[in-house]
Amino acid sequence: MTAFIWDLDGTLIDSYEAIMEALEATYRAFDFQDWDKEAIHAYILKESVGQLLEKKAGETGTSLAQLKAFFNDEQTKRDDKIKLLPSSKEALAFADKEGIQQFMYTHKGASTQAVLENLGIKSYFTEILTGASGFERKPHPEGIYYLMDKYKLNPHDTYYIGDRKLDVEVAKNAGIRSINLTQESSPINQKIQDLRDLETLFTK
Repeated sequence: MTAFIWDLDGTLIDSYEAIMEALEATYRAFDFQDWDKEAIHAYILKESVGQLLEKKAGETGTSLAQLKAFFNDEQTKRDDKIKLLPSSKEALAFADKEGIQQFMYTHKGASTQAVLENLGIKSYFTEILTGASGFERKPHPEGIYYLMDKYKLNPHDTYYIGDRKLDVEVAKNAGIRSINLTQESSPINQKIQDLRDLETLFTK
């Protein structure tokens, strides 16, 4: 059986406004003087918010745990600003209609379930793994291994769908296939322009 494991931010939802506001609040609270919205946005798209916070902790000697806790709290306060990306709901409904099993593996924290519920898409997922689930962060494949083992997923029929290089890397590390909105096609990755392209790839 085909299975989709979804990334969340930048793939199914647009949380840019919430993330950037939470990061700016974090920089102010910890008195970091180098806030540059465009440069920071480019960095987290290429890497991740987690890596940005690790970098700032290393540069300033600030507790990484404190930074992450503050940022997560600030982001959760802004969950009402999160929106579905175009075609998200249609893609999830298509996969559901085709009998494709759907999961999520995201770095977003404990508020993920409530966000998905509010956006009307939580019911599409058999299981949702978040930053609060206790697994290693991507590109470590621990979370994917857990889902594959628990649900007996066939690696040849399992796809990680994301929007960053990190998402291709976690698929590669887990020995499954990748579908990605920004990374070029390769032997392990299929680039798509829009989530609607999934219908062309997987219609029976």
